Amino acid sequence: MVWGIPPSASRAPSGGRLRLLWRLAGAMLLLCIASSQALAHDHGRRGHDHAGERGPYGIKADYLAKFTPFVTWPESAFEGPTSPFRLCIGGYDPFGRLIDRVTLGRRVGEHPIVVVRLQAVTKAAECHMLFVSASRAQPPSQMFAAVAGYPVLTVADETLEAPEAMIQFVTVEGRVRFDIRSDAAQAQGLTLSSKLQSLSVSPRGGPR
Repeated sequence: MVWGIPPSASRAPSGGRLRLLWRLAGAMLLLCIASSQALAHDHGRRGHDHAGERGPYGIKADYLAKFTPFVTWPESAFEGPTSPFRLCIGGYDPFGRLIDRVTLGRRVGEHPIVVVRLQAVTKAAECHMLFVSASRAQPPSQMFAAVAGYPVLTVADETLEAPEAMIQFVTVEGRVRFDIRSDAAQAQGLTLSSKLQSLSVSPRGGPR
């Protein structure tokens, strides 16, 4: 049988009806192709997202979340026993939703981690950790100056000249690592565990 024509039909379809059938078949084919392309595009986009999570900033986001158990903040740094732990990103945000994912449900003691994105860092930001990134609005030196004298763990991206940073990301043999200045952290009332300090690319968390 021809699709759409009952087997009991005694005569062949007219030319007009045959053209209509071919048009319907063509439309169905185009619809199938469009659906396949949409699925392929969606799969490729998700694959790109997952690849980004495995990239350098996916690793750095994971590090930021994992630093917290190895750092002790004074009780005076928090408003209350369950007040939020504010992880601030100063300047350009290179993480996007990755940093929100890795911190979701995490706590520092009894303090839930919240991510705060800042175009400019001020003393009123009340950060507990500050990741300093490149910014057109504010030079890194001003970001560090804004939190100087406060118990804020400062972490700098590897692209910056940031001698004030307590931790700075670096790349060693193609791997994301970090350098620690424990003396700078201690001066602001923070205690870094010896285990964390042992992972610094510089011995004893000394100057770079």
